[in-house]
Amino acid sequence: MITITEISQQLAKNNSKKTIADKASILIPIIEIDGQLQLLFQIRAQTLKWQPGDICFPGGRIELMDRSPEQTAIRETYEELGIPEQDITILGQLPKFLATLGLIIYPFVAQISSLDKLKLNPNEVEKIFTVPIDWFITNAPIQATMDVGHKPADNFPFNLVPKRTREWQKRSEHKVLFYPYNEYVIWGLTAQITLNFIKIISNIANSIN
Repeated sequence: MITITEISQQLAKNNSKKTIADKASILIPIIEIDGQLQLLFQIRAQTLKWQPGDICFPGGRIELMDRSPEQTAIRETYEELGIPEQDITILGQLPKFLATLGLIIYPFVAQISSLDKLKLNPNEVEKIFTVPIDWFITNAPIQATMDVGHKPADNFPFNLVPKRTREWQKRSEHKVLFYPYNEYVIWGLTAQITLNFIKIISNIANSIN
């Protein structure tokens, strides 16, 4: 027969796994090109099962071996882009971001001193590109709305809950942002985090003007 002690141990084990699984870190890389500060983005490999071909910042899930969320961002940047830790200078951290699926994301802003050792991981990254920070300051994102809802599947037991409707039901909605830049479209979570960053540094631009 199962005991209270066994239940407690299993719950503790499960909570420990969930804490790691629900957290991720990303790096917002800044690189100077031709005297102009630019944000570096990457395009996810087309072979990935989750969001293939989407534009994002380097990053990923926090692992037990990571000393901190900051270390996760640095590790993932090296694994995806080949940029070593010595070429990454952390400038600061943006407020943590709660994604729509409950994932907590820790964004770190960093200066990349060089791309000489850049080596893309083909299993994760198709290519990279950069966008001048000044472009984001002067170009607001396009905004749209995403409805979130649910609809019972064909195997739903309506006989057990007869008052449940068979139709699609809207539960909530959230704003979706888009930055069209040349042939690229930066959108979704990456666009939201980019906008958060731009809002913070726009205070610098305003003080200069």
